[in-house]
Amino acid sequence: MAFATRMYREAVVWRKRIDHALDRYVRKSLYTLDPDVLCSLRIGAVQLLVLGTPAHAAVSATVEAHSSRKTRGLVNAVLRKIAVHTEEKLPLHIMYSHPEELVNRWMKRYGGSVAQRLLEWNNQPPPLGGYAFGDIPAGTEKGEFLERYRVMGRHGAFQPPDNFYIQDESAAIVGQGMAELPGVTVLEIGAAPGGKTAHLSGTGFVISVDRKRKRMRRWIANRDRMRWEDCFPVAADCSSLSFSMKFDKVIVDAPCTNTGVYRRRFDARWNWSVAMEEELVQIQRKMLVDSAKSVKPGGVLVYSTCSIEPAENSGIVQFFEERNLAFERIPFPAPEALVTGEGFLSVFPPKAGIDGLFAASWKYRG
Repeated sequence: MAFATRMYREAVVWRKRIDHALDRYVRKSLYTLDPDVLCSLRIGAVQLLVLGTPAHAAVSATVEAHSSRKTRGLVNAVLRKIAVHTEEKLPLHIMYSHPEELVNRWMKRYGGSVAQRLLEWNNQPPPLGGYAFGDIPAGTEKGEFLERYRVMGRHGAFQPPDNFYIQDESAAIVGQGMAELPGVTVLEIGAAPGGKTAHLSGTGFVISVDRKRKRMRRWIANRDRMRWEDCFPVAADCSSLSFSMKFDKVIVDAPCTNTGVYRRRFDARWNWSVAMEEELVQIQRKMLVDSAKSVKPGGVLVYSTCSIEPAENSGIVQFFEERNLAFERIPFPAPEALVTGEGFLSVFPPKAGIDGLFAASWKYRG
């Protein structure tokens, strides 16, 4: 089961590189093939090109598992050619299997060598880890920055112990920073499945809002397991909500392109486009401006994403501050090495060794 899961992950991650190789040996367009045929070819090719499975095992097992006897000959013939295939020097976007326009953007921003490190990072399987709110599990190792963040090996099925929340260390850093900011009445927007709520629980009265009901069901399951007795779920679009009270702390965990967490959300890269980013920027602007209306005078506002794109991070901050002069930016509480001179939490994965995230915070002087 573990190997099947790994094959699926790698077939998704390396799709562009795999398809580039397959295209040499399939006479017609890959995308006109029967979906079962294309799936079998990708599963076989990822074993041969990425996982290093012995050729005889990868080819025979894939052909045997292929559902249609009519097309087994095609699958067998193509995979045998892939088994002796020699890859030429490939452009980075094909070699590391990312959208071409996004890779070109990163190369321009970071330079070729740093962009390549980011691509390599994105394709690595992430370690299994989480934040220990109770006893630290035996046999675990400390994270990069937080003592209570623990990393463990992947050995079959894992059942998290009581008061242990599975998440990347960067998410734990953001959640812990949000909890450290002052405020006993909290409005948390974009709350599901509960990674930030886990840190906010115990700090006061928390209303946790998310517009996706399916994700809120996961939030409720986590609440029941972790016993968040002071946190209350609301499944709704935040723009449709109207509260009679103002809050000490309002948190906006905005939807984003996920470019900081491609290692963990390995299929998200295939959703990326310039149009998608532009649409999300408009949503992020509106969410932050609308949410700021719920902050009481003297209260705190927080904005966070799991993107590394300036348009979704510093660009949103600039847009907001130009129109909301009563909000004074304050440093986000986080490890010093991750906080910029502007007071932002800004995590670049290859440098920090954890997933990419961004957070900014303000105090309302109204």
